Amino acid sequence: MELFGLGIWETALRLAMGAAIGFSIGLTGVGGGVLGLQATTLVFKMDPIMAVGTTSLYIFLTNISASFHHAKLKNIAWNAAARILAGAIPANILVSHWISGQGNNAEFKNSLKTFIICIVFFSVGVMIVNAINTLRKKATEEELHLASKIQQHWILRNVLSVLLGALIGGLIGATSVGGGVLIVPMLIIVFGLSAARTVGSSTFIALILTLMTALVYGKGGALEAPTAIIMAVGSLGGVRHGTQLSVKLPDQMLRLIMIGLILAAAILMLANR
Repeated sequence: MELFGLGIWETALRLAMGAAIGFSIGLTGVGGGVLGLQATTLVFKMDPIMAVGTTSLYIFLTNISASFHHAKLKNIAWNAAARILAGAIPANILVSHWISGQGNNAEFKNSLKTFIICIVFFSVGVMIVNAINTLRKKATEEELHLASKIQQHWILRNVLSVLLGALIGGLIGATSVGGGVLIVPMLIIVFGLSAARTVGSSTFIALILTLMTALVYGKGGALEAPTAIIMAVGSLGGVRHGTQLSVKLPDQMLRLIMIGLILAAAILMLANR
């Protein structure tokens, strides 16, 4: 018995990985891109280019329902999202097109794998800083003060939106990582959004950028659609159970769990380089 050309055990493994990653997303709200990338490289042994394309499609599929839900709740700051995407989409398409065309370049693939590992460790660092800042009331006040200053200078705000958007778009196009980890701090500092609107807006921005990335990589034949689709199906149940458990655990414990998971997988990626 086969599904999308995959045997029953291959299908079951992809469902299980999707459920595990979905559980982590539901539990902590972040890390889907990093964990998805680690699953495709470590478990499914994809080369880095194929892994980025497949992970991007997986993230897009898992973000569809969440983005729709946030839109209904009016948690998306459309103006802020549009400004960020103005810089992010062109950069994303250019970087995705360039990398997806390097499929026969073994040296480039090795360099990309090293770059991805660096970005994963950088993401862990950002998570640790964010976790520390949540414990420091002064740090929160500093963020709000900086956001207030930026809001007073619309030219600076627009320039920062486009430039930082281009950086995030390029990183997602190159690695599929950065949606929640990097967009969230930017939305807080540059636009001063509330927690709910920050999450909703970052989810929508990641939805658009991973769609662009998946389309470009898919056009170049650099993604495994069956793997992404099956993992996304597996995530449905995982997200629900993770969300149910998240309300029973302290926020700081959830952050530590996610940091530990991603850090352990990052070390495995480095060891298997």
